[in-house]
Amino acid sequence: MGPRIYTVREANALIPTVEKVFTDLDAVRTRLRRLKGKIEVLEMLWGEELASEENPDHKEHQHYLGELARAKADYDAAIQVLADHEIQLKSVETGLVDFYGVIESRLVLLCWKRGEGEIGWYHHLEDGFTGRKELLPQHKAV
Repeated sequence: MGPRIYTVREANALIPTVEKVFTDLDAVRTRLRRLKGKIEVLEMLWGEELASEENPDHKEHQHYLGELARAKADYDAAIQVLADHEIQLKSVETGLVDFYGVIESRLVLLCWKRGEGEIGWYHHLEDGFTGRKELLPQHKAV
């Protein structure tokens, strides 16, 4: 069985879901950076002594490690939403995803980048983002 094939209309209907995933990923990435910063400071201050339960910052360090694990689980859950829809995540940083589609009887990737109102581009499987071509009105009607 091959990949899920979307019409342009079907893919566009999922854009709000994809946007929510990226909003969730933004929040999780912010949490991850903050937590990693706090963990790094404690580890720089104490080194291996931080592992000792007698260390005054041990509990705080353990708390941050637990929060870090939860943040990573939230990140994975957000990514899983895309995987469940068989949407290819190309870049978290730029908000780029691809949906498999068919244009002119050829398997292509319908390409959407965060900030675009709808899917307006596609590229052949071997071309990638730089090979994006604009969808014509007849492609959107199918």
